[in-house]
Amino acid sequence: MKLSILKIILWPKNTELNPRIIEFKPRKINVITGESGTGKSTLTWIIDYCLGSDKCSIPVGLIRDLTGWFGVHLQLENTEMIIGRRNPDAQQSTTDMYWDEGLDLTVPPIVGKNARVDDLKNRFNQISRLSSLDFSKDDSTGYGGRPSSRDMAAFNFQPQHIVANPYTFFFKADTTEHREKLRIIFPLVLGVINSSTLSKQRELKDLERDHEKIRRELEARLNAARAWEAEVESYYLQALTLGLLPANSRANSSWKLGDYILALEGVPDAVRTLDLPDFQEGTSETAVAELTNLIEEEDRLSQEIGSIRRRLSKIDQLATSVDDYQLSLSTQNDRLRGIGWLEQKLGDATKCPVCFAVHDEENPSLVELRSLAHGLKAMTESVDQAPAKLDRETATLRQEIRDAENALSKVRQKRKYVENKSNEIAGHRQRVRQIYLFVGRVEQALENVSASSNVDDLRLRVESLSKKISDLKRDLDPRAQRQRMDAAIDSVSGRIASYSRRLRLEHADENVRLNVQELTLQFAPLSGRRDYLWEVGSGQNWVGYHVAGMLALHEHFIKLPENPVPRFLLIDQPSQVYFPDAWPSTEKNDNVQTEASSDIEGVRRIFMALSAFMKTIDAKFQIIVTEHAGSNTWDGIEHIHVVGNWREGHDEYLIPSEWIV
Repeated sequence: MKLSILKIILWPKNTELNPRIIEFKPRKINVITGESGTGKSTLTWIIDYCLGSDKCSIPVGLIRDLTGWFGVHLQLENTEMIIGRRNPDAQQSTTDMYWDEGLDLTVPPIVGKNARVDDLKNRFNQISRLSSLDFSKDDSTGYGGRPSSRDMAAFNFQPQHIVANPYTFFFKADTTEHREKLRIIFPLVLGVINSSTLSKQRELKDLERDHEKIRRELEARLNAARAWEAEVESYYLQALTLGLLPANSRANSSWKLGDYILALEGVPDAVRTLDLPDFQEGTSETAVAELTNLIEEEDRLSQEIGSIRRRLSKIDQLATSVDDYQLSLSTQNDRLRGIGWLEQKLGDATKCPVCFAVHDEENPSLVELRSLAHGLKAMTESVDQAPAKLDRETATLRQEIRDAENALSKVRQKRKYVENKSNEIAGHRQRVRQIYLFVGRVEQALENVSASSNVDDLRLRVESLSKKISDLKRDLDPRAQRQRMDAAIDSVSGRIASYSRRLRLEHADENVRLNVQELTLQFAPLSGRRDYLWEVGSGQNWVGYHVAGMLALHEHFIKLPENPVPRFLLIDQPSQVYFPDAWPSTEKNDNVQTEASSDIEGVRRIFMALSAFMKTIDAKFQIIVTEHAGSNTWDGIEHIHVVGNWREGHDEYLIPSEWIV
């Protein structure tokens, strides 16, 4: 993918100030040299953020405090883009984006939101000609989802913490998500597979799904036919039992499947000629309602009889109590019978029976005895009348019980009749339903037999799909892909070895090879042992092999007819592992050390390797290097373009002085 960075742009939060614009040249090794803390390393994160990174890694502090929008001006194959992305401030990221595309674009003094990050990603996917199909053959997204332009960032950036890292070779490969996705996309970026391959993989998955569906349908039809052949005689016997076949239609040992089928084909017509009763839905509902009413009436009468019997039981208990009470009263009455005699003998109650003296009032004892005798007599007479009343009440209750029992008997007889009638109707209904269900099964079985005898079309479709699947599997032969993958890795590994020798790295002759699974370089010394980059000592080797690996990969990418990896590489401070006494600046009259040293020569070899790479690919690439090193590490080397010297007294730093109050 042809892509060069023309400008990095910072729009200030103070809109009265001018944007900070840093210009770069395509097809050049663009160098920014300067002191620490001037913002050189931030350029990596600005470009990555503007190209759609999910997270803003631009350092907090002065840069974020003063900048409102970060942007890049890009040159593509047939167009230009200016992309601005809002400072997320307290957030990790923001989707607010300014996006302009056209020819001969100029940087606007102020920008505002007019697009989203997802829109930009989709546009880059389109420009990269990346397929919208997933890598994975199943429908899970995961790491096997569709390739994205964001996946290609692994090959475009070598920030300070990566370029000399023995454990991580690719940008963002220190996280599981990016590491797993990078392993998956390697065949695509190396040219082993392409969008056509992904399309064929999806077509293969669809064909396999259709093939399985049709195969199952064919198998189901054949199984249905076999099941019918096993049950055909049983259906025939059931039809005879239900009276759906003539009585003289009897099978014999000479009958074959066709004879049974011929006989059963007349069953549906025979049912239509039968005088089957038409049961209305309301008939069943009426019977159920009547039966429900009878059951309720039976429950009511049973409860009423129970209530009467409880009353009768209480009256019987009361009668027994009255008899006992009456007997007690009779005994008491007999004891007081002499009071009447005494009362007659005394005559005048005011005269004393002993001294015959006359008093004004009656004898109180005699009065009390007389009153008691009269009360007991009245009570005895009243109790003597109670048994007759209780007998009448008992007779009434017994008559009510008989009436209720007669009514209950009638209800139960009626209920039994309704139930028998309902069962009879249900039996008729069940027989009719059984006949209709049987006819349905017969018709379905006849259809299955017909379908099973006409599966040639399905067989042809299965055979056609099998052939297409076979052809696609041959095109997608994993062995052929592995061979292409091995050839691509061999090609890249050979280039890595060439650049490693140019950089005078240790172990360059030990069969250095790109390991896609481990995402690093491996070495195979003559001893037969396999070593990895993290097992190779010296920071100079780590930096050198990172540079050699990136150059070798991009050289391979450019030679492919189509490749989605953008043609630029940003390397941040490859000189960090070198420690000369001083780094000369780009100004010749600086009073600093200019004599050559092994450290300066080591950095110079890096720039010479970059220049050799540019010459090999006819400068169809852009490299950006941010460095502490000075001009004597690149003087006289082709393709070098010095963007700026961010040292005191020279060019402005990333944040211009006029922005700082």
